Amino acid sequence: MRSCVFILRISIPALVLVFIYSSCKKEYSYEASPITTDTTTIPTVIQPYICPACVGNESFQENKWSFRDNGLLRCGEIDTAISNPTRTGFTFYGPSACSKDTGIIMTILLDTLHLNRDISNITYSRSAFYYYDNVGNTYIYMNRQQSPFTVTIETYTHNDRMVTGSFSGFGYRENGSGGSIHSGKFKVKLF
Repeated sequence: MRSCVFILRISIPALVLVFIYSSCKKEYSYEASPITTDTTTIPTVIQPYICPACVGNESFQENKWSFRDNGLLRCGEIDTAISNPTRTGFTFYGPSACSKDTGIIMTILLDTLHLNRDISNITYSRSAFYYYDNVGNTYIYMNRQQSPFTVTIETYTHNDRMVTGSFSGFGYRENGSGGSIHSGKFKVKLF
């Protein structure tokens, strides 16, 4: 009788372990496509993420910026805009609408023109465009001096210091590749 109790004590924990182990087996599911040797399958194309806040946000709106890079719309807010002391240029920057880790910085130099009167429809090629990414302490796009990048001041009203502009050009990635930056828009009050 004593040996039966001992075997029963050992076998119950053993049965529990066998039950737990068998219930933890991976069930196969369709989480990923199976490995095949069929070369006629068409690879899946990953669609770029489209920020919902940018949909329909391509008009000139105060304290906003937007642009397209190879068709993808990007947009955000302008939280700072300042002119240089001689008022022959200005800089604005602000985060993206859908990722506070990314944003834009632009500097526009007006050559010999001063921001001391109303201006309209003047295009400048002396500008710096920087679309940054704080996660990797790097940039997504940056213009380079050897490639054209233009900014058009659509309007500047000296009375209220409001500037509305558009921009386009070529943006380089950190690895040397790049893309077309076009349909850029901004509207901001300068300080």
